[in-house]
Amino acid sequence: MRITTVFFRHKLNGITSSVIFWLNKITYIAYIGFLSIMFTFFVSHIYIDSNIFVLAGNAKVQSDAKFTFANLKNIFPVFNDSSYIVRDSTKNEVITVSNERKSEHDIIDNINLDEAISVFSNKRKLEVTSTDTSSLERVNVDNIKLLNYSTLRNIDYQKLYDKTITLTKLSDKILLYNTHTSESYANSEKYKFGYTGTYRTTDAKYNMISVASELQKNLKEKKFNVIQDTTPHDYAIYTSAYVRSKLTVAEEIKSNGNFGISMDVHRDASGNLDFAPKVDINGVVVAQCMFVIGVGTEKNRNPYYEDNLALAMQIQLLAEKIYPGLFRPMYVRDYVYNQDLNKYSLLLEVGATGNTLEEAYLATRCISNLLDIIYKK
Repeated sequence: MRITTVFFRHKLNGITSSVIFWLNKITYIAYIGFLSIMFTFFVSHIYIDSNIFVLAGNAKVQSDAKFTFANLKNIFPVFNDSSYIVRDSTKNEVITVSNERKSEHDIIDNINLDEAISVFSNKRKLEVTSTDTSSLERVNVDNIKLLNYSTLRNIDYQKLYDKTITLTKLSDKILLYNTHTSESYANSEKYKFGYTGTYRTTDAKYNMISVASELQKNLKEKKFNVIQDTTPHDYAIYTSAYVRSKLTVAEEIKSNGNFGISMDVHRDASGNLDFAPKVDINGVVVAQCMFVIGVGTEKNRNPYYEDNLALAMQIQLLAEKIYPGLFRPMYVRDYVYNQDLNKYSLLLEVGATGNTLEEAYLATRCISNLLDIIYKK
């Protein structure tokens, strides 16, 4: 009887130890699963700003973080090119331009070059006025307007205007890319397409890849050396698009060296989805454009903000001479928008949700002409 009791006690101890062992295993597996779920949520919804965790959800908000998820594209394979509808770059497409488009281009291209260059050859003292509140400084620099939402005030606009910007087509390549790749426009008689979100589409024939491609085509026609990166950055998860486009720009600079100009091409959005800013240029209706310049914060100032702002100002002053009304007021903000990676980096908004692709395409023709003069001057 005593032997039997000892035997069963030994067995019971063995079973208890086994149960405890497996309970520990299950707890460990559950803990790992919980951490995996939390990490997935973290990279899907939050990016890290230099000062604070930011829950992003605005076309004008981005991460200028030192921290990036270096392998984000591998973690989320939906951001690979294979998940996006893009043109086959290995095929030599024959591009035809309709007579209507040629005629519109002829009108846009009809520029008094001497008058345009006088914007830079006859340097003058600018008339600068401003009204200031705690959240916004409204600035008039001659006939262009800036809305300075940043905490950086007392910018010396005369100094920026006086800067000599030297760019040549031979050595100063232009990089085009799209952080918010899927942004798109209103359907029109000529361009009808389906949306995969609110005024968004993953079809590259109708989103910002298409607009950047049109700009590239116009620039190449003028003998610019242009590189267009068609990597999608916002499909499926919009809020951390700037983290991914930062990797793209850094990789392009690593492969090609610094660019003469790096340009992130967007379309704007407002609470009114029918908002369609446009201007009539000698009978041709063109989408209005807008520059957004990121100066960074006091703790993390963008080292290139003066160069970027100087270039944007000079382009906009030139535009007011030859294409009055092409540009809406420039935005200046505390963010960086990847404009700290390359001297002369610009964020260009082409139209808004209510504009059409035709209007956006014609705006790129104007932009290419302006850059042609900037490079020649």
